[in-house]
This record gives sequence, C-alpha cells and structure tokens, in this order.
Amino acid sequence: MTKICAVIPAAGRGSRLGLDCPKILVPIEENLTVWNVLRNSLSPVSERIHVILAPPVMAPFEQVLKSEANEERVTISAQPIPLGMGDAIFGAEPFWRDFETILIVWGDQVNLSADTLKQVAAKSSADRTMVLPLVECNNPYVQYDLSDGVLTHVRQSREGDVMDPSGFSDVGVFALSVPGLIDCWNQFVKQSTAGAQTNELNFLPFLPFLSHRCRWNLQKVLVTDPVEALGINTPEDLQITRARFASLKQR
Repeated sequence: MTKICAVIPAAGRGSRLGLDCPKILVPIEENLTVWNVLRNSLSPVSERIHVILAPPVMAPFEQVLKSEANEERVTISAQPIPLGMGDAIFGAEPFWRDFETILIVWGDQVNLSADTLKQVAAKSSADRTMVLPLVECNNPYVQYDLSDGVLTHVRQSREGDVMDPSGFSDVGVFALSVPGLIDCWNQFVKQSTAGAQTNELNFLPFLPFLSHRCRWNLQKVLVTDPVEALGINTPEDLQITRARFASLKQR
C-alpha cells in the first residue's frame, strides 16, 4: 500500500462566513468541527495529516490537538503570506517529502464520501501518478478539460475564464506522487505567471502542466454526487452542510 501524507491547506480565515473563528474550526454540529470531520475522513487512508494554517491560527489549533488522541499523527505549519494554494502546499514540502503520495484536500471539503477517498488512495502510486476525482455539474466554478487521457486545461471562473453550462469539476481532492513532484513544480513556477484576477500563483494550473508537460499518468475517479464538491465558502454553504449532517445523523 502506498505511503500517504494527507495535506490540508487551511490558511483561509473564512471571513465570508461571518464567524469569529478560523474556518477549519467552524462547528458543523455540537462537538463536531470542520477539522473533526476532515481528520475522521482522512485518518483511515493516510499515515500522516499535515495542516497548513495562517500564523494567528497556529496557537489555537495546537490547543485543539493537545486534547485529541494520536496527536503525533498530525503536523502543522504556517503560511506567513497568503500567496495561494500552490505556495502553501509546496512551502510545506519538508513535511511530506518522505512519503510516496500526498493527498491534498481543501480545508473545507467536509462533504466528501469515505468511498471517494478510498478510491483515490487505492489508485495512488509512487510512480508519477495523479489521481483526480471529477464530478459532472451544472455551472461549474472550476472546469477540467481532458483529451485522450491527458488533462489539457483547468478553467477557473474566478480568473475570468469562460465556463460551459455543464462540465467536469473537482471535489477538492488531489493525489500526487511525491518522487519528482518538486522538480515539476519548480519547472512550472519558472514559466508561469500569477492569476489575472487573484494575483496568486494558483495550484490548479499546475495539474495540466503535470499531466501534459511532465507526462504524469492521470487516474480519474468519477464521483456521482455533486454534493461532494460543496465546500464551505458562504453562510449558505454552511447552512446546507449543517442540514446534511443533521439528516445523516437521523438515518
């Protein structure tokens, strides 16, 4: 079985939620936070979980970890300046470099199913492989274009790209082989520019570079439930998520 480190970029402050706490510590229900959900989901498929936080969140998050069992399985680091997901992930490279695969999960993807994560873990490999779960949805916020098994482009509405009425989107999960990964990232950085709208060196455009230019093997996981793509970015997202968890609890 591939040795996996789960990496959670969670430096976002969640200001759009209107809550006075870091997004990763937002409560979903009584005694259950975003972090609790992510840890419960990722522990069965990874040997280590590494969380990347904004500097002010480091101390309160450390206090949370002290109250949990098996806290040694979790490491944390800070992203001093919010320069984008790519900067966060590869800035934390010392924490995941000794693993065979990194399983990247956005820090608000609490609606993921255990089955999706198991499939991603099963398809992961130390041999130049990218595992990409995709779901078909209407009005995608992010859209993935593929041709002959190669990921050719990732369109992002937040960067002003034109989106199709429907298309394949991600669910906030990506598994990448570690050997050779940092070299490909450094090549990508040398020839890339910051996003037109965000002025960040985004992570998502790195994926087609990895597939097309570095010729990494693309393994798709088809997700059938669009709810798995739902992160927690707005009060409405949080309300939907809380209602979903309450419904699941009643079953």
